Amino acid sequence: MIQCLKLLLCLALVLSGALFGCSTIQSTRQDAVSYSKPSLESLQKIKVGRVSLTDEQLSKLASLPEYKTEFGSQCLVEDKPNTMQDGPWNTHLYIFETGDTNHCVRVDLVDHASYDVRYIWLNEKMLFVEVCWGRIAWTDFILNTETLRFAYIEDGFDYPKIGQEEERESLK
Repeated sequence: MIQCLKLLLCLALVLSGALFGCSTIQSTRQDAVSYSKPSLESLQKIKVGRVSLTDEQLSKLASLPEYKTEFGSQCLVEDKPNTMQDGPWNTHLYIFETGDTNHCVRVDLVDHASYDVRYIWLNEKMLFVEVCWGRIAWTDFILNTETLRFAYIEDGFDYPKIGQEEERESLK
């Protein structure tokens, strides 16, 4: 009986040590989405500035949907590319103070993937934007629309999608 207890205790120690060891080993495979400082290439594809628009440009933008902030102090108009044609595709976001088309901020997102650009107003001056550069890479940023500075900007990369693609290829 005592020998049996000693054996069980020994096995429990070995098993717990093995489990602890397995839990501390870092996987070499990347199983998650990662974020990092934006690359120079990403930064060059995002242009932000104040612009004056012609009457023709204002007329075109007036025909597109407006996305207002919660309290309506600013609105955003998106000029989307025609992704049915060959790229490069560029999206232009125009940000106006409500009722004042003379104050316009334009965000140019140059040569992005054919996916829609996602955006949402966080408050009356902060705009979150996500632009995809391909099926596994994108840039997220929060733009202060008053100062035209990024409050946050990072590149994202989706490692699980690479694994899924590799699995599909190996099954062929």
